[in-house]
Amino acid sequence: MDAFMLNGFNQHVPIRRTAAPKVSLAARSHIESMDAGLKSVSGAQEVIKDMLSRRSVTKLILGHNFLGDEGCEELFGFLSSEAGRKFKIAEISLNSNGIGNRGLLAISRYLRDNTTLKELFLQNNEFVGDPSVAVVFALAINASRLETLSLATNPGLTDTFVAHFLPILDAPYFREIHLSVCGLTEGVAQPLIEYLTSPRCQLHVLKLNGNQLRARGVWSVVRAIRRANYTLLRMELYATGLSKLPDDSEVSSSDEEDPNARPPRWQDVENDLKRSLARNLTLKSLVEKEALSLLRYSRVLLLRPKARDAPPPSSTVSPCSESCSCVQMSANTLFSSIGQPYPLSAVPSPPGSYFPFTRLPTELQLHILSFLAPILSNAQRIRIFTYASSPSTLPTLLPCLSNGGCIPDPASPQFTMGGPAAGGFGLSTGITLRKRGGGSVSACASGKCMGAGNSVLCRREAERSQWLASVRCTAFELEDEETERQD
Repeated sequence: MDAFMLNGFNQHVPIRRTAAPKVSLAARSHIESMDAGLKSVSGAQEVIKDMLSRRSVTKLILGHNFLGDEGCEELFGFLSSEAGRKFKIAEISLNSNGIGNRGLLAISRYLRDNTTLKELFLQNNEFVGDPSVAVVFALAINASRLETLSLATNPGLTDTFVAHFLPILDAPYFREIHLSVCGLTEGVAQPLIEYLTSPRCQLHVLKLNGNQLRARGVWSVVRAIRRANYTLLRMELYATGLSKLPDDSEVSSSDEEDPNARPPRWQDVENDLKRSLARNLTLKSLVEKEALSLLRYSRVLLLRPKARDAPPPSSTVSPCSESCSCVQMSANTLFSSIGQPYPLSAVPSPPGSYFPFTRLPTELQLHILSFLAPILSNAQRIRIFTYASSPSTLPTLLPCLSNGGCIPDPASPQFTMGGPAAGGFGLSTGITLRKRGGGSVSACASGKCMGAGNSVLCRREAERSQWLASVRCTAFELEDEETERQD
């Protein structure tokens, strides 16, 4: 009887099934195999097999394994192939994998012409300062859109790597580099100064902790930043021997004659660096604000119908040679009229036919518009004028269905799905915040997205940042005349 009742009772009890582990949508495209015992070629093949089983991979986190040169060559050989290029990987971490220069060359081949990889972490490996490898690696970064590179804790790199790497480095998208504990000495001060004070430098973050730069090397770099660098926003110089007083071997005869040339106290050097970085941050925000404002007015005033921009046949400019820069200048309708005779019509044009500003010579128009952005350099203003006057830079009339919009914070239940007017994905995935009293507020009001903890991605902000980088208005540019005046 008890057994019968027990069996009957069990028929009405629902069976509980264990819930599958919750995995976020973003994490499904991440391969995280830290300290997973991946060794050499076999370990790389496991990673490749895991990648092929997924539709997309955006992150490869493979730190603390034993891939070595052989595994690195196997992995990046696949990533450089046609099958591997379909994975749009934005971040790769290979710290503590025993990778040497052979592996670094394999990484360089993958970096060339790569537009998706943004972050590369290679700290604590076995790289050695080989001049040829440094040059190849720098050229690969120049041909990519890499933004962050970490080579920290590679003491074998030494001054040799930096001395051959920085003179070749010319990457407009390169923003951050970590060179802490790389066996550097005060001998790298000169290559660092030449790079930091050149137009090639677009760095925002530079980390040099744990290197023996000593007081003289640090002071010379900080002084160069104050004089001619306006891109750096953060710089770390911990444990570089700055607090140690220079000994007699560091003081030259010229320093003994000139007391002002001697390195000051480390507190003064630190305060000087803080002031320079704060100056750069302030100027950066002003440059970006003025660039966006100048584009707004330049687009209205400089973008004209093609029929009105068509120059007469007699006013064509013949370039000096095929390689001369005036070829590109004459191809732009805005600048084609510069230097040409300005016709003075005796018969006044009918009222309302033309905006009076457009009747002025192009030189005067650009000069008047330049007062809207006094902080920008001439080169920055010219790039904005060229962009604003080109019809090819106008947005498309029809919405792009594949274009991503603003991504809401999943932790915020206040967001509801709206239409394309809300600036969302495709046709019907915009974001609208409902108010209690009725109506709605756009989730991208004033160009700022809403969400818990500000943890949303604003499409407008991303597009603005991309445009500012394309016209190189992410930092203050010092004019040549001002540089000579400071010197």
